[in-house]
Order: sequence, then structure tokens, then C-alpha cells
Amino acid sequence: MIKLGVMDKNQVGLTGEYYVLAQLTARGMIATLTLGNTKGVDILVTNQEIDKLFKVEVKTSSKKPRVEKLFGDKPSYHWPMSNKHESMKGVNLIYCFVVMESEDKLPLFFLVPAEKVAHYVKWQHDYWLSTRVREVNPTTMRTFRIETHDPDGYLNNWEIFK
Repeated sequence: MIKLGVMDKNQVGLTGEYYVLAQLTARGMIATLTLGNTKGVDILVTNQEIDKLFKVEVKTSSKKPRVEKLFGDKPSYHWPMSNKHESMKGVNLIYCFVVMESEDKLPLFFLVPAEKVAHYVKWQHDYWLSTRVREVNPTTMRTFRIETHDPDGYLNNWEIFK
């Protein structure tokens, strides 16, 4: 068995995609991996009951929650993002943020509409810039956070596909 700490970034990401694919399939969706052929989309999902197609971008982390004073002293999960995510707002685009805690435990799945992710990523970066005492060099790096107590109800939000 491969330990989470030994897996490289690509293995962690692919493992998260397979977990999400399994969860979608178990819930009666038709889901398929894009195998990197579709930019910004990891899984295509069809809900046949409502005849609707969704695009899913999976972001996987195996890191423990951390606390940042700048963002309210509340423990939160973090995923690295980039400035391109500020403008990815497709109506049928869903982000699935995955937290893999161990090899023997089902991950946590946080499902968030792309519009909310885009808004948060932009707000977070603008806020971070406003707290700098002196000017900083431009960066494309961004972060998406979800507090561990999940105040927005994203955990197991599989209803988003209905």
C-alpha cells in the first residue's frame, strides 16, 4: 500500500479524481474522466434524470487543516489555486475539493459551484494584498479555504448535481 506522504502530487490528484468518480457513479450519475484532454475539467457528469451535463474540476489535498491569523484563527483545509480560477464561473462547472486523511478512510468531499470559488479566490487574494505593509511582486498563486466546521454546507453536497 502506498502511503499518502509518499505519493507524488500527480498520484494524489489522480487518486482524488477516482474517488470522486466512484462517488458520482454510486449515486447513479454517468461520469467519465477526461484524462487531461479537457482543460479545466477532470470529470464529465451526466444526470440522466434531468438530462443535464456537468463539468467537475477536482482539487485534492492530503494536508491537515491549519490556522491562519489573517483569515480568522479558524482551522481550515487549503487547496492551491491560480489567478485563472478567478474567472472560471461556468454555470455547470462544479469544484470537488477532496481531503484525503489516510489510505484506510474515505476522503472528505466538498462540492462548490464555480461561481462561489471564483468569487472567493479573487476576494482572498485582494484581501491578502490589502494587508501587505509594502508592495509585493505580482503572483498568480491563490488559495481556496474551507473551514473544518464547513459553515457553508459544502461537505457531501452531492445534491448540487440535481
